[in-house]
Parts: sequence; structure tokens; C-alpha cells
Amino acid sequence: MAPSSGLPGAPPVTPPTTSPVHSLGTVDAGTPVRDFGASLPPSSPIVNNPDPVVCAMGCWEYTFAVPRGSSAPVLVSVKSTKAGPEGTFNADQGFDLYVYGPDNKLAAAANGVGANGQGAQVTSPAPGTYTVVVTYTYAYDTGSGFTGEVRLMAGPSWTPPPATCGIAVSGVTGCFDLPRLQALPAFAFTASGIPPAPSSPLGFPIPLNLPLPTSCYADETVGLDNTQVTHLNNPTLRCLRFTTDIVNVGAGPLTAQIPAAAEGSGGQPQVGYVPGDCSAYQLVSRPNGSVVSRPAGPCEFHVEHGHFHYNNLLLYALYQAGSGTTLGQQVGVSQKESFCLTDDDYVGFGSASTNGPRANVGQPDCNLPREANVPQAGKPGSGTFVTEGITPGWGDVYTWDTPDQYIDVTHVPSGTYDVVEETNPGGAILVAGPAQTCSVTKIQLTVGSQSDSAQVLGSAGSIPCPAH
Repeated sequence: MAPSSGLPGAPPVTPPTTSPVHSLGTVDAGTPVRDFGASLPPSSPIVNNPDPVVCAMGCWEYTFAVPRGSSAPVLVSVKSTKAGPEGTFNADQGFDLYVYGPDNKLAAAANGVGANGQGAQVTSPAPGTYTVVVTYTYAYDTGSGFTGEVRLMAGPSWTPPPATCGIAVSGVTGCFDLPRLQALPAFAFTASGIPPAPSSPLGFPIPLNLPLPTSCYADETVGLDNTQVTHLNNPTLRCLRFTTDIVNVGAGPLTAQIPAAAEGSGGQPQVGYVPGDCSAYQLVSRPNGSVVSRPAGPCEFHVEHGHFHYNNLLLYALYQAGSGTTLGQQVGVSQKESFCLTDDDYVGFGSASTNGPRANVGQPDCNLPREANVPQAGKPGSGTFVTEGITPGWGDVYTWDTPDQYIDVTHVPSGTYDVVEETNPGGAILVAGPAQTCSVTKIQLTVGSQSDSAQVLGSAGSIPCPAH
């Protein structure tokens, strides 16, 4: 299996040993999970050559054995030991993972920056000894490291959620492995100060805020990213920024296929780069390995971010604080309305249930077509398609410094407010369980003469979604 995306693929032969090799033992029904881990060099910030051929430093090697007669897939995964404030997402360490088979050739790999872990699946392992090579691209935090595991994807060590049966998708009736979306409560609130630039190409926010009383970028303030005259006449002067994390805890991936240039319905051409001409498809997996396509609502080529976005994944809004789960009046709504779907937060690491390999990397997955499409049941016609998504056990994160990641609070006074996140607000995504799920974070917003501030008072991962 070739690397999913991200960094250039590893060479086809196991690299020469440059560090002690640690044997993990056999992975079988008796010992279905083998653990490992290491600490990164203590100095920081540091960068490292992630190529396993030349990783004389910053490289760890492990071996495990697959016995004869075992045909179950094997998941090899790592996750950073360094979390963000209050246990939140942190991508300040960029790991790379390579798995070589008994024939010394690359069997699986996962790489690409911007995530807090990696996962790679050996789909049909041959019997013999496998070599795991872990490297890193950068490490920002002092005292960071990783934990890892090799997991047999069968038996008690692998119990994914059940498929949804007895439904029809694009004329196909049967069972489907559907995604199930949950929005973690918003965190990392910022009401004053912005970094000198949005998240760096390495995938983490620049750890420096300009001492400004507001938290708006210049183009957000004057409305350059929205050409509506009303926005230009009513500039945003105060921004409430925060980080969002929407996770997939379902049986199957959320996969959006966006036509870069393809044949649409009725044989009409569809070019996703053209505003208003982008309609996405959801690829729905079946337990037998087949895939069915269905319409999934609008998409767009986001000029400011320079890649394709799927619309209507998540809606967030600001409400006056109510009592209990009752919300007050809505006083603000999200500016960001489209998303590059990607696997960022490895929330399922170490789980026997919602877990899986990292299959979606934002760069270049949201930029470049991944496939020339082959028509099948319910699928669009031929063409080139950008494919992006969220794998079970992973979350799609947008950090607070991302452009458009804010609620306009220009005319909102000091007070206690609820920030509510709602998944699948347009209902265009076929999911297991409720069509929409909601979370809430209660904050104290203080409007000051010099600068604003936002303090988190509490949060809840599940509340009744507000009526629209």
C-alpha cells in the first residue's frame, strides 16, 4: 500500500538500521495489540529529515511478526503524547510512519503534517517479520514524544460500530457503513490579538500574537473575502475566534468527492472551479467493500485558501446564555461556511471501535484530483475528482487563527454567551444516528476599552440542537 499522501513516498526497501531495533513480538489472536513509544529530543523547536533512509537521528525502529494462517489486517499507529490546553488538539509535532513487509518492501505508510498522529493499515499481511519506522518532520513542544501500537483488526481487538441496514442509497438497497458526526465543544477562544500570519505550512499556529485590541485580519475587517455590498458597508471590527473539531465516530468514512472537471447529470460539464457550479458527491461504503455515490450538496473552490471546500459540514453560532440546555436569543453566526475535510485529530487512537488509518491529508488532498473517476452505481460520469473526508476515529480541526474562523461580535456587549456547533446543518450528508448533533461552550465575553477577552466557563458535548 503506497503512502496516502503528504510527503514523497518512502523508498521500496527497508532502510539500513540507524537506531536500535526493538522487537514487539508476535501479533495474533492471543496478543492482538502490541504497544511501543519514545521521547523526542529535549530541545525545541527542532526540525528533522523525515526520510527513513537518512534518519540517523529522530528515527525509531520496531519489528513485529505475523504468524502463518493469520489473514486479518493490521493497523499500525502513533499519536503525540503532548496535548493542548485542557487536553485539546495539538499538532505541534509532525510524525511520519512507514511499515516494511517481510520482503523488505514498503507495505504501508502514513505521513503529512498538521495532525497529532498517524495510522497505516497493512490490508493483507503475509506471514513474517515487519519493520516499523517512525520519524518526525518537526517538534515544537519541549518534552514531547509518541505512543504507538500494532493492532490486529479482528476479534475482540477490533469491534467497529455496526452497519446501517435496510436502507436504499442511489437505488441500492442493503447495508452501509455510515459516518456519524460529533462536534467537540469549541475551545482556544481568542477575542484580542492575532498572529502575524495564519497557521504555518507546518500545520500549527504561529506562537505569537500581535498586540491588537481586536482579533480580525485586515481582509476580514473590510470584507474583502465577501463581495456582498452589505458586508463592505458594515465592516467587522471585533472577531471572536476559536478552534473547532468535528469527529467521525461512525462505522464508515465521510468521503466527499468534488468534481474538478467532470461530466455532470444529463451529460453537462461540471467544473468545480467555477463559482456556483460545484456540487459534491458523498461516497458511501458498504461492508462488502463496494462504494455507492449520492448527491451531497454544494462545494466550492475557496480562493483565499487555494483549495476545494465542502460546504455545510458545520455551523456555529453565538446565543445569549439561557438556563440548562435552553438557549437564549441568537446574537451572532459563523462566517466560515465551507471546509477542507481532513484527518487531523486522532481521537480513536488505541480504540477497538472507531479507529482507522489516516486516509485524508489536507495538503494536497484538497488541492489536487486524487482519481480519474470510473462510473459505478449512483456515481457521476467520467472526469477528475478531488476526494477529501474524515476517517472513523479522526477529527477535522480548524484552529482559531484560520481565516474566516470567527463570529462577528462587533455589536455584542459584555456578557455570558453560548457558542453552539451543529453538524450537518443542511442535512445533505447521509449519517448514522441523528441527522444533526450539537455541542456548546459557555463563555464570558468581556468588552474592554483596550482589548476584549473570552473566558470559558463550561461545555457540553451533546445538547438538543436549536430550531432554525
